[in-house]
Amino acid sequence: MIQHLKSFTVLVLMAMMCSSCGKPEVGISKDIIYDRPMPKLETEYELGPGDVLEIIYHYTPKPDTKEYYLSVSDVLKVEFAYHPDMDRELTLSPDGNITMPLKGPVQALGLTPEQLGKKIEELYKSIFIDPVVTVTMIQYNRTIDRLKIAITTSTRGQSKISPIRPDGYVSFPVIEDVLAGGKTLPELKKILTQQYQAQVDNLTITLVLQEMKANLVYIMGEVQKPDKYLIDGTTSIAQLIARAGGFRDTAEKSTILVISRDKKRRPWGRLVDMEKVLYRGDMSQDIILHQYDVVHVPKSAIARANLFIKQYINDMIPNNLIGPYELGGPIFDGPLINVKPIN
Repeated sequence: MIQHLKSFTVLVLMAMMCSSCGKPEVGISKDIIYDRPMPKLETEYELGPGDVLEIIYHYTPKPDTKEYYLSVSDVLKVEFAYHPDMDRELTLSPDGNITMPLKGPVQALGLTPEQLGKKIEELYKSIFIDPVVTVTMIQYNRTIDRLKIAITTSTRGQSKISPIRPDGYVSFPVIEDVLAGGKTLPELKKILTQQYQAQVDNLTITLVLQEMKANLVYIMGEVQKPDKYLIDGTTSIAQLIARAGGFRDTAEKSTILVISRDKKRRPWGRLVDMEKVLYRGDMSQDIILHQYDVVHVPKSAIARANLFIKQYINDMIPNNLIGPYELGGPIFDGPLINVKPIN
């Protein structure tokens, strides 16, 4: 009687499951399946921690018609037309000041030489009658000198190699730290160009990605080694599965889900039939993966059925009542009351 009860229970559960055995574990409508072209490294790859960048500097000295604004370390000469004893050769200090006799610190950073001359004249009107002051630049555009010193250690010429830190920022000489994580090379180059041109005239840069450490794809589910994998170039689903040790026996190869992101970072997916690739040679199914793609290999229908029986029959109904069961039938080891559980 107990044996009949067990068989009847299993048959009922199997009948319920078989109604969905032909359906994939993951569902996706065909109207959102579309192909993407091969990835473009420069415009699509998102920089991340561990990536190594090289910035190459190109400086071309040439006449500049723009007004010059005083910067830190500039050396200038301040001359009084009628009081030559007040003449001074001064260096703009890191706090942006110059020190004038009888007046002390005078803020000069960001002023043109002419503006600084007018400012000094106003300061000294309380001492001299109608003072006339001339400011002459002796050494200026010193930022380029600091930059040259910072990159002289490079064996590749006027360049600097910098890794992206775990916080996503990268450090380059002269300018402030820049957030590089999540940006493409053109986006980062635009930011760096703006910052450097604000510091140094006639300077252009070339940005090169030396090492990729954030070009990751992920695979999970019924493969031998589910994990994240660093891809050095173009990698297809079949190649990723091979790196993951191949399919498990429980894998459903015809409904593999690939989750990607579009240009607006919205998730989208497609189902891939790897059975057509492996058994028919239909390479159109073996799509190229992009950075941060997620590949999910689901369980087959029979594997899901066995898991269901394990969880809802063998693990929930006491063995001394109906004994362990699997799709092949009951497992007996002597009398019914001495049935051993499946290891």
